[in-house]
Amino acid sequence: MVTAELTGERGQTTWPEIDWAATEDAVKRLQGRIFRAAAAGKARQVKNLQKLLVRSTSAKRLAVRRVTQQNAGRDTPGIDGVVCRTPESRMRLADHGLGLRDYRPQPVRRVYIPKPDGRQRPLGIPTVRDRAMQMLVKLALEPEWETRFEANSYGFRPGRCTMDAIVALHATLAPAGASGWLLDADIAGCFDAIGHDPLLARLPVFTTTIRRWLKAGAVDLGRWSATTAGTPQGGPLSPLLANVALDGMERLFGAEDARGRYVRPSLRRGENRGVSLIRYADDLVVTAPTQEVLQTHVVPALSRFLGARGLQLSEAKTRIVHIDDGVDFLGFTVRRIRGKVLTRPQKAKVVRHLRAIGDYLRDHRQASPSQVIAALNPVIRGWTAYYRHGASKHAFHTADHHVFAKLWRWAKRRHPTKAAGWVRSRYFDPAWNFVDGKAKLVRHDEVGIVRHAKVQGKRSPLNPDDRTYWQARRRRRLDETMRSRTRAMLLRQQDYRCALCGVTFDPDEDITFVEVHHDTPRHCGGTDRITNLKLVHRWCHKAHHARTMRQAAEA
Repeated sequence: MVTAELTGERGQTTWPEIDWAATEDAVKRLQGRIFRAAAAGKARQVKNLQKLLVRSTSAKRLAVRRVTQQNAGRDTPGIDGVVCRTPESRMRLADHGLGLRDYRPQPVRRVYIPKPDGRQRPLGIPTVRDRAMQMLVKLALEPEWETRFEANSYGFRPGRCTMDAIVALHATLAPAGASGWLLDADIAGCFDAIGHDPLLARLPVFTTTIRRWLKAGAVDLGRWSATTAGTPQGGPLSPLLANVALDGMERLFGAEDARGRYVRPSLRRGENRGVSLIRYADDLVVTAPTQEVLQTHVVPALSRFLGARGLQLSEAKTRIVHIDDGVDFLGFTVRRIRGKVLTRPQKAKVVRHLRAIGDYLRDHRQASPSQVIAALNPVIRGWTAYYRHGASKHAFHTADHHVFAKLWRWAKRRHPTKAAGWVRSRYFDPAWNFVDGKAKLVRHDEVGIVRHAKVQGKRSPLNPDDRTYWQARRRRRLDETMRSRTRAMLLRQQDYRCALCGVTFDPDEDITFVEVHHDTPRHCGGTDRITNLKLVHRWCHKAHHARTMRQAAEA
């Protein structure tokens, strides 16, 4: 039987007129069909649906929107120096620039970003067209691989975040009688060393196109160099390819039965009994009942698995520790103290956070209090938002103590001849909050500790049968994220959707991407009452005002 699939809305001709809610729904329907076919083992149907999706007009437009409007690197060009900032250029790219036939990617532009240890991490920035093509292929491949990925794989997957991995590790170690020895493993240069041939052997579709991306090379200071291994970090498809290469690591230790169902560590047999692996991208922790199991069974198995993919464990960073000594994982320290397993902020991360605040105050000694508050509030809110799911109350109190000391030195330096009482009345309220009129510097301990609910098993937002579960989960996480009472009310009034494009807000995106829009602008007499406010995506907000200004100029 021949079936037809809606591939776009042919009547629309301009970028601002696109119905993004309908576009997202069309792509999700196709992704849902791919997921169901892959879960049923219908490989031929999966391949046909994936090819249908990359030809879909809706998917092409969505890929361009994510690359040129939503992604943080939307204004970063590749080697051609091209970026898409106008609606016309985005529409032209979506309608005429994306197609697999005769497609040849350009080399990536090599840039370097500093790492915390002083070294530099190489990134490969593809051109805008290549990024859009990678996003398009990712939309097609992701539903298939979501049916295969393991339950305790959390990095760079839809609907999953770092806190899922942290909670999974805590839940593994917390019960009485749980395994007490841990392998803190680090894969040496994972993204830069993945073998191309083993990776391509696992991809049954789009193999030629992906091989061209991997072999396109890199341009560093005008000099081209070949890429013989690795998936260049900087492209939308690289994280998915890394997950594909590392998939199967948990199954080494009996994590799934013959039907693909998860088997708890306590129910596994032989040397796998009590062994559990939690992975976030290339960061992983393995628990085992004894040190000997880790040395004689786990490490050799991981070494063989990684060796077949051109990878190896880092001897300098891989270590075996006991839970009483603790292990650092994704910015947290998981350690058993007096018989209780606690997940606390890693000391080095706390020190770096406080040092960043101190450096700002030292470099901005002449800034006004309002400028200090405007600059530091997002830093404190972002840091506490990440660590509020752990046992962080003591760390928050400690951070507030140090921040107050830094602010007091900052204030006293501005007025060296004034008494302490005068300085306090000038910069602090009766509760010792740093203030400037109505504005106040937020405190770390104002953020309440909220326990994070880990994603269940192998559930995926691309599975149509789990739609109710993911809708409730997204809404709960969005409610937890919104600190403002007004924003929380607007969120519920709008059914958790953007008021301009109608697309559901994603809690995994940076919450600063959600902005408040005034129906009647304030310069036209609009107020800040809730009846005049709407919550919108940042990119929708920017496009709306650009369109309004253009219409006003034309009038």
